[in-house]
Amino acid sequence: MNERERLLSVLKGKRPDKVPWYADLAYLYDSLRLKGQLEDRFQGDAGYLEFHRELGAGIYLYAPDLWKQSHTQGTTYREDTRGDVRTCTFDTPIGTITSEHQYIPISTTWACTKHYVESIDDLMVMLHVFEHSEYSENYDAFKRIDELWGEYGLPVALAPISVSPLQKLFARWAGVENTMELYMEHEERFDEAIERIQVSEDRVFDILAASPAEVIEFPENLSSEITGRFFFEHYNLEYYRKRIRQLHDAGKIVSIHIDGTLKACLPLLREAGFDIAEAVTPAPVGDVPIEALRDVAGDDIVLWGGLPGALFSPVYSEDLFDAHLEKIMETFPLGSRFVLGVADQVPPDALMHRVTKVRDVVERNGISSR
Repeated sequence: MNERERLLSVLKGKRPDKVPWYADLAYLYDSLRLKGQLEDRFQGDAGYLEFHRELGAGIYLYAPDLWKQSHTQGTTYREDTRGDVRTCTFDTPIGTITSEHQYIPISTTWACTKHYVESIDDLMVMLHVFEHSEYSENYDAFKRIDELWGEYGLPVALAPISVSPLQKLFARWAGVENTMELYMEHEERFDEAIERIQVSEDRVFDILAASPAEVIEFPENLSSEITGRFFFEHYNLEYYRKRIRQLHDAGKIVSIHIDGTLKACLPLLREAGFDIAEAVTPAPVGDVPIEALRDVAGDDIVLWGGLPGALFSPVYSEDLFDAHLEKIMETFPLGSRFVLGVADQVPPDALMHRVTKVRDVVERNGISSR
């Protein structure tokens, strides 16, 4: 079997010849590029694939979005970068919202220092942005990457970040503190905005359903200590069910990116209809021990992850990494509905030999059944 066949075998309830091993290497790759340390042979789309081949990990992120977005009715978007500060602005007929991001050199990433939505008026401007957006197909760009990756991986298409309006607010537009203040102080208008944002993305899901992608992932960045059972059931559950039904009817496999703590929300995913829980992060980084993951998640969902990204950093010892990897392989042998993956990304300071070590272990031990 090739890498794509192994992955699809697990996702479709069959038994592969060995455990699939996939990793999100985008953060490590971009950090090397930004620092001028990326070899020429790894440049560009073909080079990104070769980077995965070199390190021995299947590739699944990031293919081009399946849609293009444009703004209408006088709504415009602009960015301004000055030094290590980036300002992002939406101008609309009813007001302007702005976010600010600070570049952090040590981690080669941008930290949000100001969110778009800090008041109920800002939330209404955000709603205007969503209701005055148009979407069109971008299938050709996705198909090109699908063909390029070929047997070595499977492009997982991302739905809008995030699918649930509540997760959009938590993870992108408002942050946790602002979202909670809006919910507590303006619950009626908050709920109305949630409902209207959901409807505004109907066109996106029509495009996803008709697309050539086999797997659609909801990039929710879900973490139980933030969303929790109450908010998941109150704001997310029925909406997820609606969108997943549409995608299942179109023959799609549906995944969710749950890269935080697990106890409250992981048991609810299968109830919502998800086929895959991706980026599952166990203890010692997450809050569920490796051996308890299946009991918490239930039997009918594919678990994808298991290797916390932090363990690839030199901050943690080789012995700890080896012991964790061995425990994962013991807990999830063939037939376990399991994809070995990084939860959530290999970090920019990763020891790259640890990535290649995973492939070596899979080749030696990932073909046994216990």
